Amino acid sequence: MEDLKTGYTTISFEEALELCQKYITKVATNAFRRENNPVRKREMTKAYINEFVDSQKPTVQRPAENNPYDLIALKKALIDEITHYGPITKAMEDPLIDEIRVNGPDQIFVESSGKTHSWEQHFSDREHMERIISKLIGVSKVRLTPKVPMVNARTIEGFRVNATHAEISPYDQPAFVIRKFSKQTITPEIMMHNESFSINMFKLLTLIPQADLSWITVGPTGSGKTTLNEILVKQINPLSRIITIENPSEMRLIRREGDTEHGRIINDVLQYESVPDEDDSSPATMENLLINAMRQSPHWIGPGELRTPGEFATALRAAQTGHYFFTTLHAEGDEEAIYRFLTAYLMVSNEPAELALRNICSAVKFVIYQEKLADGSRKVTSISEILGSEGLKPKINQIYKFDCEDVEEEEGTRRVLRIIGTHKRVGKLSEHVQQMMLKAGIKRSRFEFLTVDPSEDEKEVYTFNEYGTSH
Repeated sequence: MEDLKTGYTTISFEEALELCQKYITKVATNAFRRENNPVRKREMTKAYINEFVDSQKPTVQRPAENNPYDLIALKKALIDEITHYGPITKAMEDPLIDEIRVNGPDQIFVESSGKTHSWEQHFSDREHMERIISKLIGVSKVRLTPKVPMVNARTIEGFRVNATHAEISPYDQPAFVIRKFSKQTITPEIMMHNESFSINMFKLLTLIPQADLSWITVGPTGSGKTTLNEILVKQINPLSRIITIENPSEMRLIRREGDTEHGRIINDVLQYESVPDEDDSSPATMENLLINAMRQSPHWIGPGELRTPGEFATALRAAQTGHYFFTTLHAEGDEEAIYRFLTAYLMVSNEPAELALRNICSAVKFVIYQEKLADGSRKVTSISEILGSEGLKPKINQIYKFDCEDVEEEEGTRRVLRIIGTHKRVGKLSEHVQQMMLKAGIKRSRFEFLTVDPSEDEKEVYTFNEYGTSH
């Protein structure tokens, strides 16, 4: 190819990209090559791209258009391609987008506020998409190949990404899914405003961790289980030692004096990140870190999600040796969660099923069920107390539930659904849990409303007035 300065007039964007990458390789300093901080390296890369365009001034044809890039637009396109993620760059940067799903170069979908939309931009071809996948999973230093056709990794932003190789697709197309984690802290006030739970439900939810009552938050993928657990964990006494194990680490639990960025840390919390289940190159598995956590004087242990039978068994062992725990798992309700725990535990235990169930129901005090409804809203649809077991059946005392009543539908450019329903209190706290709350130093006045049978005219509310009372 003729040098740009000596009369090569028009080149394709792919050719400009290749020339720019060669330019960076040629002029980059040792400091650039040694830089491990992704943010600083990205800024240094941007400077090299600007330098390339300013010095070479290439004429580059826009894809599928008759006019070439101007130099400012070319810089942006090269920066997007080299330091960002091509057609999904805006989706990666948009804080309102929670998930990006790509089924092929021209099949991009995003999820925002629980609703899925088609993304207007697309990759130019399969090779373009594969370059972006390599960039997305590059932090993990794992390559997607026919011999390694599935990769779980994290982007430099900390987002979870799963990518699959084209060879396992009947359409010969690669695919990937990115689950983003919001930088905005979701507060109880926001969740009550969105009617995820009522004020009285939140009062009960705060009492569970404050009274040292172990709980499991269950629900489908994407229902907001981890977000809810983060809110609950922050209700634990800051001097109660908490150890969490997640993959990847999502909960932000560090609390600082005065809620300032540089304030003194005031809570005793230790957080670990386990390797994926299929990674046998490191001993830092969820199960091993759970075992190790029990030797680190925890008051609370919080495995991010229980998946393998060994993890369930270790969590139960922790509960039986004086530790309290919270976790999440996928299940379709309170009873199903207990049975899933039992089934997994029995795969690695020789205990009789009835004894195992009794031990599980003794360890787990509450099951909180959260769902994402068809209108995109996330709601706590059940809060249940586990009373124990009879034979092979758990005794469940449901305190709150969400009843769907109807569906509103609006037709327009997009079909809009709204689920109509109400939260209802349907039970009261057992005497056993009341005693545990009192022993934990919680005044009866804080939970007295939960000690009487619910009445038909009892209404759940979701906002406080200026005096701090509900209305």
